Amino acid sequence: MTITGIGAVGPQGSLQVVPAATTSYQLTAQGSGGTTQVSTHVNVQTGSTPAPAPTAALSLSSSTIQSGQSANLTWHTTNAWSVSISGIGTVGAQGSLVVAPSATTTYQLTAKGDGGTSYASARLTVSTTTPPAAPHVVLIIEENRSFSTVYPIGMPWMSALGNAYGIATNYYSDQSGSMLDYLWLSSGSGEQTFGCAGWGCLQTITDDNIFRELNKTGLSWKVYAESLPYAGFMGSSYGYYVKRHNPAPWYSDVVNSTAQQQKMVPFTQFAKDLAANNLPNYSVIVPNLLDDAHDGSISAADQWLKTNIGPLLNSPYFKLGGNGILFITFDNGDADRQGLVFTGVVGQSVIPGKKVSTAYRHENTLRTIMEKLGLTHFPGASATASPMNDFFK
Repeated sequence: MTITGIGAVGPQGSLQVVPAATTSYQLTAQGSGGTTQVSTHVNVQTGSTPAPAPTAALSLSSSTIQSGQSANLTWHTTNAWSVSISGIGTVGAQGSLVVAPSATTTYQLTAKGDGGTSYASARLTVSTTTPPAAPHVVLIIEENRSFSTVYPIGMPWMSALGNAYGIATNYYSDQSGSMLDYLWLSSGSGEQTFGCAGWGCLQTITDDNIFRELNKTGLSWKVYAESLPYAGFMGSSYGYYVKRHNPAPWYSDVVNSTAQQQKMVPFTQFAKDLAANNLPNYSVIVPNLLDDAHDGSISAADQWLKTNIGPLLNSPYFKLGGNGILFITFDNGDADRQGLVFTGVVGQSVIPGKKVSTAYRHENTLRTIMEKLGLTHFPGASATASPMNDFFK
């Protein structure tokens, strides 16, 4: 056993000390069971001036955290010979440490000195509220019809849906050639660098795209393509399905991964996923050539939407409290020409009956979808495109 300033001592005893100045004595006892330390303090008054009062400061890097997160606790004291923090114990005169309590906690700092005792406290609120889930966004792409061709008379069911929720009245497609506009909706570019044209691409696209960003953040996606013969089909056509109306199979993320290819499924899977409340975060719906107004009539396309999208609107995703957002747009105007096209926005978060005259294009839809999904890296022209926030409450 030892005492600072004195040396080795016996296991018990006493002695008289006459320090010339204020002194702390610390006893250290070592044994087979470990080491124990205790201390005492002798205050020596050498004049009439009272000892200065200790100061204490305690702060947190954040006053609120989610359960499982942490914050930095920082403290600073002066004129103190004993400093402790509740729940932590004895600490130095100043310092910082990481705290991660499981429940809301108030930390109290106690600083003792010759001039008295000072206190400081800091409260860290731990929130156990589950963060809101990422929304479920659905994009439907129709074919080759100008705004005036389909609205308000040509496709009455779709027009009424837009009137009830939101319609962009100054929305233009980006380029003539169907395939290019599907790419604008997915990577913010027509991707001519990769030899892309209205019929498809000569090379695999390696540019950033929404599917890559969804994969990077762990969000789910699927393409529901009508007449696709089986999940993962990469062929150019099958019956009334055509690859050029599917945005996913052109990107390296899908081309080089059979697992990603399995996210392209026949449209029949949509009803099953919907019934099971198991839609992915991002759904792209691709009607076939007869039902997207490409080869078939606009009345047939309108009836197809009513029959197949009506159940979606009656699902929990789109009822009061649901987080679903539906975008219906057209790749191009009449005869596959670049021009003014119908774009409707539907969901509980949409201002009812909203008509927006702001000039928008497909890259604005892409930016809006990605922001709504909580993504932060925006490919191509979507990086500078404005989100269509004027539709939302």
